[in-house]
Amino acid sequence: MGCQKKSVMFFATTYLLLFVVVVIGWIAQLVSSLSTSPAVQYNTFVILGGAGKIGTAVAAHLCRRSPGCTIVLTGRRPSQEGRKAIQEVEELLVKTEEDKRFLSKLHYEHVRDIWDPHDISILKDLFEQYETSCVIHTAGPYADRSPTVLDAAIAAGVPAYVDVSDPIPFLENSLKRHDKAVKSQTTALCAAGAFPGMSNVFAMEAASMASTKYGGELLDVRFNYFTKGLGGSGTINLYITNLGFGDPMTQHVEGRRRSIDYLSGKIMGTVDFFIVDQESVPTHKRKQNEEAKRRVGTQKVFAWPFPEAATVATELSLKGSSSAAMGTAPDIWNDMLGILVKVVPRSWWRSTQFSKFMADFSQPLVLFTDKFMGSIAQDGDSGETHAMRVDVVSKQQSSEIRSMVSVVQAHDSFRQCVGQSCAEFALDLLEHPNAGVFLPEQRYRANRDRQRIIDKLTATPGTFCHIGPMEVTKDDSQDELPVYPSNVLGQRHPAASQ
Repeated sequence: MGCQKKSVMFFATTYLLLFVVVVIGWIAQLVSSLSTSPAVQYNTFVILGGAGKIGTAVAAHLCRRSPGCTIVLTGRRPSQEGRKAIQEVEELLVKTEEDKRFLSKLHYEHVRDIWDPHDISILKDLFEQYETSCVIHTAGPYADRSPTVLDAAIAAGVPAYVDVSDPIPFLENSLKRHDKAVKSQTTALCAAGAFPGMSNVFAMEAASMASTKYGGELLDVRFNYFTKGLGGSGTINLYITNLGFGDPMTQHVEGRRRSIDYLSGKIMGTVDFFIVDQESVPTHKRKQNEEAKRRVGTQKVFAWPFPEAATVATELSLKGSSSAAMGTAPDIWNDMLGILVKVVPRSWWRSTQFSKFMADFSQPLVLFTDKFMGSIAQDGDSGETHAMRVDVVSKQQSSEIRSMVSVVQAHDSFRQCVGQSCAEFALDLLEHPNAGVFLPEQRYRANRDRQRIIDKLTATPGTFCHIGPMEVTKDDSQDELPVYPSNVLGQRHPAASQ
């Protein structure tokens, strides 16, 4: 009995000693690794147009999502205006965060002219000075410009680049830098805002569902957007909208890409920014659908040359047609714009001087209207509401039966939605690099990549509706997409009729 007890004690003591040795060894290894491994590296973001409404919204979301990062806001304004921009970022954070503290470091840099090709070296030096992780370019408008910022980012070997550009010539010019970006290991994403941007990804998701479920041909894709007033985006949005009225609509017609003159700004009809058949909506999404119907509802839309009508249609090899349209509130603005594009020559809208004059002239009235809309807004509506609806029409395999898959999304603020989307795209590029220059529909063509970014884009603060992709009911007589607005004012636009 005594020998057995001694044996037990011996094994217990041996086990304890071995355990102590292992723990001491583990602690020593941990201490060694901590002393030799580099400190945690936080990302540094340089935001061109950082003093603007979109730039500050991007910065605020980065502060939430990437605490500890360094953010450099750049702009043409003097340093005192830069301090106001930093203060605006802080105010945005206070509005949305319970914890008023944030750890990100904010700086402001005055940059003379980002569009001058001769000043690329200045931008390159700036990016290298801050050891930039990602360049975010929100300094529009991009019309008739060259992608000088992208050139500087590639030259400096910046790991990631994101912009919110929309003119097709600018996008096509940027895509030509693909090989250079691969060589410099820069992952660049253009047109990466809400629309274009998030909307492109939604279209690819809806098309994927249609193809998987029916296995037939993809016919049409339709992009429809709504923004109450300026949506908080600033008066530069007026200028950009005016310039677009002078451009042709580039979209697909009967499976071929075409440019249609005299279509931009024409009233196309009305669109439901919700799913009409409430019973078909998943139970856990019905409250969101009701909220979208209450806060946005059915809105009048006019054609505008968003690039996704061309680029997404090309990526999907559509056999039918594509379109892009937008609307605003109060509704009188839609009617006024419709009248103006009828009486003012297109060449005038293409003039930067005229479009800028019209933007400056209408700015006081628009700002007054926006403030009024904000003052009467109720139940969580800030007066900056944004919504989008993306529809993909397909023909079922071995039949002439057509089906429509739709996605609806809505947000408290257009400005915040664009900024949050841009920031999420930037973070995703850093987490999942893939050197080259891409559009959203190209980078997120694979199901896994697309689902990853959709989960991030639709979980942002202020998003009050995200439904789809889901099949919706629709009359066969409404399958044809009107290429020209021959329909009378107020007629329902097949883009969302069900």
